[in-house]
Amino acid sequence: MVATGDIISHGAVAERADANVDDGWDFSEMFRRVRPILAGADLALCHLESPLSMGDDDLSFRGTFRVPSSLADAIAGAGYDGCSLASNHALDSGPSTVESTLHHLRRVGLATAGMADHAEAAGPAWFNPGGIRVAHLSVTDLLNGRDLPTDPPWLVGHLDVDLVAANAAAAVDAGAEFVVVSVHWGEEYRTDPTARQLEVADRLLRASDVDLVLGHHAHVVQPVIRQDGKAAALGLGNFLTNQPGDDNNPCRSCPPHTQDGIIAWFAVADVAGGPQVVDAGYVPTWVDRTNAYEIVPIGIDNPDHVDPAVLAASAARTAAVVEPDLRRLQFTAD
Repeated sequence: MVATGDIISHGAVAERADANVDDGWDFSEMFRRVRPILAGADLALCHLESPLSMGDDDLSFRGTFRVPSSLADAIAGAGYDGCSLASNHALDSGPSTVESTLHHLRRVGLATAGMADHAEAAGPAWFNPGGIRVAHLSVTDLLNGRDLPTDPPWLVGHLDVDLVAANAAAAVDAGAEFVVVSVHWGEEYRTDPTARQLEVADRLLRASDVDLVLGHHAHVVQPVIRQDGKAAALGLGNFLTNQPGDDNNPCRSCPPHTQDGIIAWFAVADVAGGPQVVDAGYVPTWVDRTNAYEIVPIGIDNPDHVDPAVLAASAARTAAVVEPDLRRLQFTAD
């Protein structure tokens, strides 16, 4: 299975998508270089941090997000099977944000976790890759301008370790053989995890029914913990955003490595005691903001117009954080 970092349609990303077509927004070409990797996996999970607009007539791209609904089409077309949705932006426009985001992701056939528009929809997303029954939970430790848990509590999944462990156990009782938990946590732009991240990761990995933890929110790549057939990728970085502080973005606090991310790869096999993570690797990625906001899988499908030294520097930043716990993978572009 593979998982990727934050997908956020900042204004410049949406402007590029708007320029791609005469009417509407087309984000699909932004994923074209990574599509073979995502589509080739048995299971591919995204993290969508910017909620979707219902009718594309109330768009907002800074602070409060409501982004073009066609982003859902691009995500599905890229080869993803489902997305985690619990984040600090999940209720940017109140419950209507949940309704519109779920509507469009369901429309394109993507499974969702972390948001619910009714109590019965608040359970995990379910998958059956390679004959292994997988449950996917999504929770957040942060919510802009609102308290957690939400009212009603099933609206957005919130980080309560005991509750997550109980929900994982319930998923196992319902037939799950492998449980993935996506967590939106930590502090922005820090490659070193916070004490709370480390504490929560340790507790989740010690929970008998949690097998894999996928972290988001820091917007930079963070370390990976592997233990006893389990793994916690504390931060997968940015996958599609417009964040480094330069002439394209006034976020002066956003460091260069907010352009970096990974496609995290986990081999899961049914061994004695049940399915476990038996191998783990990654492909370093970089958002090419000079040309259509394409996501570049470094070393696999590099654009000719990008200075190789820039890509090498990005890959080196990422390697310094995730290796040797993840090994760098090599694929052919086709």
